[in-house]
Amino acid sequence: MQRHRWSGRWLRTAVAITIGLAGWAGVPGTVAAQTSAQPPPKRETKPPSKGADGAQLAGIAEAQRSLSADIAQLRDQLSDVHGAIAQAQEAMREHHDLVQNALEQIKGMREEVRGLYVESSGLKGDIAQLSKQFEDLGASLGSFRFNSGILIAVVLVLQIFLAALMFRSRGQ
Repeated sequence: MQRHRWSGRWLRTAVAITIGLAGWAGVPGTVAAQTSAQPPPKRETKPPSKGADGAQLAGIAEAQRSLSADIAQLRDQLSDVHGAIAQAQEAMREHHDLVQNALEQIKGMREEVRGLYVESSGLKGDIAQLSKQFEDLGASLGSFRFNSGILIAVVLVLQIFLAALMFRSRGQ
């Protein structure tokens, strides 16, 4: 796991806030001091040294400056993240639109393929019907040849019979 590059600053900021809040809660006259459930601590008989208070105030002031700088950096980072999120959302919208267009094209192609399938099925049925008609036509032609052969044979027999009758009647 990668450590965050601001982790040291975060720690310092958290410590500074804790120190600041602890100091603020202990100051008489503040809202935190007035609302706390514990009675205010009794003052020591010795007056505290001003050098220690000044150092503590300087530390708090430095922590607040560091905190404000960190907050400013965090705001910048947050605005950068917001911009990156906006760009990512726009890219996602574009990709979503592309996917939707592709799906619409696919639906259109499916309908076209379905239409071609129905048309090809109809053509297969027509071809099968024509094949049956050709078979029937072939059978009819075969029957016609047989019948015409019989007819020609009957006509020839009749012509021979008529020719024989003509020769017989002349011969008498």
